[in-house]
Amino acid sequence: MKNLFTDYFTFSKAQQRGILVLLILIVSVSLFYFLAPSLIQSKTIQADDTLEALMTQIEMDTLRENKSYSDKNNSGQATELSPFFFDPNTLDEAGFRKLGLREKLVSTIIHYRNKGGKFYNSESLKRIYGLRDDEFQQLEPYIHIAHAEQNRYQQKPREILSIELNSADTTQLIRLPGIGSKLSMNIIRLREQLGGFENVNQIKEVYGLSAETFEDIKASLHVNKSLIKTLNLNAATLYELNAHPYLHGEIARALVDYRKTQNYKIENLNQIREIALINEEIFRKIVPYLRLQ
Repeated sequence: MKNLFTDYFTFSKAQQRGILVLLILIVSVSLFYFLAPSLIQSKTIQADDTLEALMTQIEMDTLRENKSYSDKNNSGQATELSPFFFDPNTLDEAGFRKLGLREKLVSTIIHYRNKGGKFYNSESLKRIYGLRDDEFQQLEPYIHIAHAEQNRYQQKPREILSIELNSADTTQLIRLPGIGSKLSMNIIRLREQLGGFENVNQIKEVYGLSAETFEDIKASLHVNKSLIKTLNLNAATLYELNAHPYLHGEIARALVDYRKTQNYKIENLNQIREIALINEEIFRKIVPYLRLQ
């Protein structure tokens, strides 16, 4: 028995060292497993506490700054100015100081003018950042702007345009007032879907075009009806008819069905008035886009 135990449980020095290292590793991993969560939580709590303290300090500093600003600027007494008649577009820095305005406010006004800003009326001056209501009320009776009405809305004479809607490209269309690149593309998209415009009023159907914009541009528009692309009613497929905005859906199907009853030989466009879906208004709308050959 002793020999058997010795054979199986006797280790060399190298094996003993290996076993010792293995035991140390097992103990270390076990300690880390049990202690790591508490260490991480402690650090997190400490970090949270530090952040909370920092936010509190920032809040207190902000409150002190706001109180200091309020004490300086809201003492309950309006600033007494020394107003005289002046034009804010021409008065120099010394003049604004003579009015009694604060140095920072004078700098703001001069900077605004140096950047090309203009005062068109007293309300324009009122909008200057930093000018308080009590200061403006004292200055308003003394504001005199030379040629205010003449200069307020100076515009270049509007160019008289003549745009043919069935041939114009986007470059021509965007010259129209209120027509940008997107609207010009919408106009051309509708034109392609229709095959051309039969009258100027049709562009009121353009997506995004307001009634006001149409009124502004209609005098500059005209159409060349000979440029309209038409569909051969006796040969067009259902797909082709259905693709047209004015024929889409039930009308396209009704035309195809009616054509069958006529042995695919409609001889006069007035014949389609017999179709129940096509009243006089629809007939006048679609007939410019149909032909029989």
